[in-house]
Amino acid sequence: MTASTTRRERVRSSWSALFGVVPDKGLQRRPTEILRIVVGLLLVSFGALNASTVSPIEQSVHDVVAQLPSGAITALRWLNTSGALIAVGIVAIAAILSRRPRFIGVVALAGTLTYVLGRALDSLVGAPHDASGPIAGAAQFPNLRLAVVAAVFYAAGPELTRPARRLMVILLCFIALSLASVTGGYPTGIIGALGLAWMIAAITHLVLGSPDGAPAADTVTADLVAMGIDSEDLSLAPDQHWGETAFIGHDLRGPLRVAVIGRDATNAQFLTKLFRFIWMKDSGPGLATTREQQIEHRAYLLMLAERASVPAPRVIDSGPVGDHGDVVLVLREQVGDRLNDLDTTRISDEVLDSAWRTVGALHSIGITHGAICPSGLLLGGDGTISFVDLADADGRPSSDAPVLDQVALLVTLASLSSPERSADAARRALGVEGLRAMQPLLEATALPRATRREVRDAKRLTTALSPLLAAITGSTPEKLTELRRVSPANILLAAATLLGFYLLVGQFTKIDFATTFNDAHWSWVVVVVLLAQLPLFGTAMALLGAVSRPLPMRPVFILQFANKFTGLVGGGVATMAMTVRFFQKQGLSPAVAVSSSLMTSFSSGIVQFVLVGLGLLLGDTTMKLGRSGGNGSSGLTGKLLILLAVVVAVAIVLAAIPHFRRRLMTLIGPHLRAARTNFTTVVSEPRKAVQLFAGNF
Repeated sequence: MTASTTRRERVRSSWSALFGVVPDKGLQRRPTEILRIVVGLLLVSFGALNASTVSPIEQSVHDVVAQLPSGAITALRWLNTSGALIAVGIVAIAAILSRRPRFIGVVALAGTLTYVLGRALDSLVGAPHDASGPIAGAAQFPNLRLAVVAAVFYAAGPELTRPARRLMVILLCFIALSLASVTGGYPTGIIGALGLAWMIAAITHLVLGSPDGAPAADTVTADLVAMGIDSEDLSLAPDQHWGETAFIGHDLRGPLRVAVIGRDATNAQFLTKLFRFIWMKDSGPGLATTREQQIEHRAYLLMLAERASVPAPRVIDSGPVGDHGDVVLVLREQVGDRLNDLDTTRISDEVLDSAWRTVGALHSIGITHGAICPSGLLLGGDGTISFVDLADADGRPSSDAPVLDQVALLVTLASLSSPERSADAARRALGVEGLRAMQPLLEATALPRATRREVRDAKRLTTALSPLLAAITGSTPEKLTELRRVSPANILLAAATLLGFYLLVGQFTKIDFATTFNDAHWSWVVVVVLLAQLPLFGTAMALLGAVSRPLPMRPVFILQFANKFTGLVGGGVATMAMTVRFFQKQGLSPAVAVSSSLMTSFSSGIVQFVLVGLGLLLGDTTMKLGRSGGNGSSGLTGKLLILLAVVVAVAIVLAAIPHFRRRLMTLIGPHLRAARTNFTTVVSEPRKAVQLFAGNF
């Protein structure tokens, strides 16, 4: 019994080491995923552009692999079929046994999206061909089996142990080799399949998050011990800087803050600088080429602040740790409460003045903060405001950077107290000239991202602060030219409008008006035109009966005219959009519009069923049921059913993830309650039922 138990434990330990799941270290949205998406997209584009032709180099590679010994070909064939299925099954079992809905959802979502996009690419990219024409038996682009297997492996990688990741990489290499030797695959198709899988897995990790890149607290504690720092109760900090992982804890001397910077921090800095250069024509702070330089620059700014007695964290130590090349920065945190956690009654005028003194002291040594917000400021026991960190600080700021810091502090303090008190504190600290310099930059769009994220009513506060500063300085800044931003929605709306007019003109050109009205009796034309509008009264009455709140008849009747026009091009989707917008203008929620449209359609179906049934019973009519449609329509129906099944499967997977389920219910919960209230009110009132069915009749 003892030997059997020991053997079972040894097998379980070996399985956990090989196909185990890493400890849950929280979710990270890594900047590295953005680079992976770009690289994957480039690989897919390269493969798609070259998939229709076979270059001499590709043909040579294919011929060399195809001449492998028969035993190797047989083994590769098995890996390409049964081996891939077994590996995917093992990953699925590991995901189920981990009891992490996030793990299961990420794997299922990545595999499903890769299959759908792979089928779409297969229909868009032609089959490979050479000088003689299409190549018989050539593999599709991309190879769906390789793409789906690779997507499952890439998506599951952050959750699995390192040996499992290495085995998956080796298996993918053999599967790719087998494609060239067994199924007639070429390097461009293999590269495109791997690029598609890598891109989809990176998108999934970027949206849902992954545990990769976040060091465990125990690992960081051990690294600190190696540096001679005995920390206790180390845990993830509530505020995280993009690209790094921050921990808080304490030692015998007080609170600690540990910033762990890895490859993600370097990528985040590069992407931020690139985005600001392209989007804002401002590259921001200098770019550090290595993680050590990034940490050393940050520590240097903190030590300059310490020398100038600026209330900020004190540097204890820094240096590389671990086997992954990570670098840590250990700081002694200031003791106090974050301003975003304080009651507004504790924000006195002395606190406001202390905040301005702290920012002024930092600016006096040529450093700007760059991310002033309520959570970035601490209130100490002696009433002093100190900085939580200087992660976004700049030691060589532009001429506008100090003023932008002041604007951010002005708006931050206004959100914590009032615009009047914040403006008075700024006047006491900066004087009239300082306020006059702030006026041109007092715009919500000029605030740092951290300030805009935490101060939700920043635009209202800047609007309220502007006249206060103008009253103090006695000067009003020049009115800025209002920007008209062209959003993607505007572009799509313009394109849809042009498409609608094009389709309408096409409809009118098919009508020969001269022939149609050549022998018309104009008296009857007038009568028919008037009678043709009567159904609009019926549909308007039915819509009034489907809404619990009383609405005037005239705008509802005009809505039916608008729906007839938009329905010529957009069909039911355009009609639904028009109805939803109409109800929003009437002060009702979109859920009421959807529920009322469903009730109108349902009641219309009942009326039509009754009328057709009476006609069949009372009339002398025979009816034969037959099946119509060709293979093309049935094929399209099958594809639509497959697409619907995929959408339902993805929705079920997302609903199984607690985080997304809570967000989904938070988003649609009020609309569902509004729709239920509207439905119960309409059903309980006989007058509404009469309007609903009589209008459809």
